[in-house]
Amino acid sequence: MGEEFNGYYRFPTIYNDQIAFVAEDDIWVVPSSGGIARRLTTNVGEISDLTFSEDGKWIAFTGRDEGVPDVYIIPSIGGVPIRLTYLGQNSKVLCWHNGKIIFSSNYAQPFKRITSLWEVDVEDKRKLKQLDFGIATEISFGKEKGVVLGRKTGDPARWKKYRGGTAGELLIDLEGNYNFRKLIDLKSNFANPIWIQDRIYFISDHDDVANIYSCTVEGKDLKKHTHHKDFYVRNPKSDGKNIVYHAGSDIYILNVSNNVSEKVNIKYYSTLPQRNRKFVNPTQYFEGFSISKNAENLITTHRGKSFYYNNWYGPVKQLGKENSVRYRLTTYLNLKDEEKAVTISDENNYEHLEVYDLKTGNLIDKLEEYDLGRVMNIVASPNDEEILLTNQRNELILIDLRNHKKIDVDKSNIGPFAGYSFSPDGRWIAYSKFINSKQAAIMIFDKEKEEVHQVTKPILFDVDPVFDPEGKYLYFLSYRIFNPIEDRFQMNLAFEKGTKPYLITLKKDICSPFQEIIKEEEEKEKEKKEEEIKVDIDFDNIADRIIPFPVSEERYVNIQAAKEKVFYAISPVSGVLEDEEDMLSEKHEKLTLKYYDLTEKEEKTYLEGISDFQISEDKEKIAILIDDELRILKTTNPPSPEQEKECENKYTRKCGWIDFHRINVEVQPLLEWRQMLCEAWRLQKFYFWNKDKLDEIEWDKILEKYYPLVERIATRTEFSDLIWEMQGELKSSHAYEMGGEYKPKPVYKIGYLGADLILDEDKNLYKISHIVKGDIWDEKNKPPLLGPGVEVKEGDYLLAINGIEIKDKIPNEFLVNYSGKDVEIVVSSSDNIDHKRKYVVKTLKDETPLRYREWVEKNKKYVHEKLIHGLDTFTSQIWDTLDM
Repeated sequence: MGEEFNGYYRFPTIYNDQIAFVAEDDIWVVPSSGGIARRLTTNVGEISDLTFSEDGKWIAFTGRDEGVPDVYIIPSIGGVPIRLTYLGQNSKVLCWHNGKIIFSSNYAQPFKRITSLWEVDVEDKRKLKQLDFGIATEISFGKEKGVVLGRKTGDPARWKKYRGGTAGELLIDLEGNYNFRKLIDLKSNFANPIWIQDRIYFISDHDDVANIYSCTVEGKDLKKHTHHKDFYVRNPKSDGKNIVYHAGSDIYILNVSNNVSEKVNIKYYSTLPQRNRKFVNPTQYFEGFSISKNAENLITTHRGKSFYYNNWYGPVKQLGKENSVRYRLTTYLNLKDEEKAVTISDENNYEHLEVYDLKTGNLIDKLEEYDLGRVMNIVASPNDEEILLTNQRNELILIDLRNHKKIDVDKSNIGPFAGYSFSPDGRWIAYSKFINSKQAAIMIFDKEKEEVHQVTKPILFDVDPVFDPEGKYLYFLSYRIFNPIEDRFQMNLAFEKGTKPYLITLKKDICSPFQEIIKEEEEKEKEKKEEEIKVDIDFDNIADRIIPFPVSEERYVNIQAAKEKVFYAISPVSGVLEDEEDMLSEKHEKLTLKYYDLTEKEEKTYLEGISDFQISEDKEKIAILIDDELRILKTTNPPSPEQEKECENKYTRKCGWIDFHRINVEVQPLLEWRQMLCEAWRLQKFYFWNKDKLDEIEWDKILEKYYPLVERIATRTEFSDLIWEMQGELKSSHAYEMGGEYKPKPVYKIGYLGADLILDEDKNLYKISHIVKGDIWDEKNKPPLLGPGVEVKEGDYLLAINGIEIKDKIPNEFLVNYSGKDVEIVVSSSDNIDHKRKYVVKTLKDETPLRYREWVEKNKKYVHEKLIHGLDTFTSQIWDTLDM
């Protein structure tokens, strides 16, 4: 027999004695009196927003089986789901009305956030039309012509106690003449209006936790019907007699006649397939790396797990606990006779330092006594068991791991430290610190005397200080080049580069490394390098000993030193909209890695297209990050073109590529979700924006309330929902959850023609009622039906796509998976249908930018016409008053 499990129940709907709801991203049904739930679907995409048909025979829902949310139906007894709409935009099923499904969608809008209401006929999905209610998100119909609209309504549980400009509001039209007024005057975030008999039921959080209330159609006689004190009431639906809803992952029924709300006891049996253990691609979840002193061994972190191994051969071992704990910033310690690493562990929901012996793999020390906050970066000392770290509080902290000693080096009240490093002998710490809101200077901290010295006079920002391996210079990047370029559109100037690498000589008697010296002096320098390095610094007038590198002004982003070479990365100048579709993605920037050869006094290119780099402590190797791949090469010479061709996809010492496929990254979803919930809540606390309200939030109590619900979660979608609701407890609106590893599903995007099509029922053909103009010159968002060689007009009929007659289907059905591709269309004019014309057009990936440009031009024209008319009237009135 199966084991009973309490699931995470959402989006319930009711019809008489049957309830349908969503769990594990699928539809389940259960008697309204409770009992054993039966699974109705096993869809590949997530399901939401269920609603029974008026006769109970169908369930409409928002489905994502082909990647985008559209309207689907399924028989309430089970069967094959049917897709009704092919809009390819954000759609949400709301209700049924007179045999049609009403849904909201942002299709055909100039902005993604704007939605309007639509209806689709279940008997003939071609009968699809936009309703004349303007901007709206929800609707409920009265017994006759009246309607109540939800405008800007959403899920108040996610933005608890929100009272801003996009708070949900309810509008009512009693006569069906589109004369709407506000339903009720309450300071609240309304949602989910339901018209039952002569009352309007809705969700409101005006009295703390959101519950179901009702009022008369005149907005009078406010009544409270549910009395939940912990979790918000969410997503109610009604069959006219009862209202079903969920709160805290349970389902409840409110009997409208007796005003009693009861929990539905569900017996739920499932194999919970999305909780199964899995192994994920280590490259996809690569987080960071650390190289050993000689760069022969690596530590890499993937999806919160750290692994240590030899670069080219042997086993890969996991550091710390296999699951339940996230490890971050795991870093090699640069010790002579020991192999150790330090890491940030969040075991027991507390971020702390742990030290591991890499020879045995054993945990040898924990440093839990310090409140380190959220550690952002770790740099290891070149020779001691010490580390430098920074956190979200903009503190720079030195930790002696062996002796458990903490030194607060510095703190900034303005912004984060932009780079820090140890001197070769470990005595000095150089770092960049804001000295005011517009300038950052390089500082040097003396560990022996515990003194801080400012060593640069910044123009703007001096950042990323790093010591020369011989202890003679301090290299850094500086924003101090004012070489403007003209703006081609406005009378303005811009500084698109502005940075160069600089150095400071640490002693007064040290000359510039860029000047030529005689052979005899070179030999003396080599002898000095063989001695043990001890760094001495003359602080008198040190800021005046600044020397620019003899290189061009660029956008430098990193600088590090090797023997007789200084490496730096250069970011290209590019427009912010060049990759507009991926603006929110975490794509790596393509940098050029260059170095200045101090022996040959010449700048050279090392490698193109890198993402980041790190020089080994012995200065012999360089680890280069290229997207999410890692490569380790010698600092002496860059790879030749012949070597690059030979080394493609080769994991060898000569080629340098690291084979991440050697790493086994195991994921136990439930254990990971427990950790993720705690970490998400810690991050909110660490970075909470309002100091005054920070102590008002009951952080521990809130986590204790939501943490038990993790045990009821069976999918990543459910976990996202839980995060959203928990973060709503912050009552500060803009707290989001994005990304995540959801159940894999196909994504077949629709290619758009940039036109509005309506069904001419008399001719059984689709007419092009409107061609969206946009900008014909914009290659990326060019209207497909406009331009040279395409003679398509409004009023023409669309007969076929790619050689297939449209007939009884929707045109967009033929454009599924044709996003951004060439298609052949056949059209005819309305007065001569037999005269057919063929054209090849390229579909749009998204119509929104096109419709936005048309919206802009339409409004510009409107304002212009009104303005001209107004000026004419004003001028004539003034003219008449003048005494000539």
